[in-house]
Amino acid sequence: MSQTYARVDPASLKDVLNLLQAYREGGKKALQRSVNHGARQGRKISVDEMARKVALKKKVIRAHTSMYFASLSNLSAKLVIKGKPVPLIEYGARQTKKGVTFKIWKDSKRERYRHAFIAQVTGAQAKGVYERDIGASDYNGRTPLRAKRGPAVPNVYDKTPGLAKKAEELAANEMLKELDRQIGLIERGFF
Repeated sequence: MSQTYARVDPASLKDVLNLLQAYREGGKKALQRSVNHGARQGRKISVDEMARKVALKKKVIRAHTSMYFASLSNLSAKLVIKGKPVPLIEYGARQTKKGVTFKIWKDSKRERYRHAFIAQVTGAQAKGVYERDIGASDYNGRTPLRAKRGPAVPNVYDKTPGLAKKAEELAANEMLKELDRQIGLIERGFF
């Protein structure tokens, strides 16, 4: 019966031990980075898909999303979409002689509010679409004004079919790709 012996060179053994130590120390950090990368990609696809459906700029949609990133003690990330109704001016409102026109959904026609107007009210930071609140008890022909608003970003998210599943799948795939990349960094000694 023949026997084969494997000889381990002390320098090679030291390299293997260093690699195992790097995996132990860098593994959790690599997983954290991967989860956060996947969450960012999930946010990006959510914003992109909502921007394809609604006539809002991506910047406005992104402002209504919050990210809670993973930490070393809690390896889960969360995307929260919240917000109040968006001012109608953000939906591409334009002043015409017959009122204000706007377009909420990209696949629909422009709508019009008669008796509405675009103005910058004292104390407001930006222009908005307003109409006079004639039903108010203290109406004097000029004030008060009522701001016109469009749907909130969470409503847009709800009305985009299949978005949650698509964003979740993409985030998971991107997380796995990033985890593979992070493991490669550990193997090359960057951790």
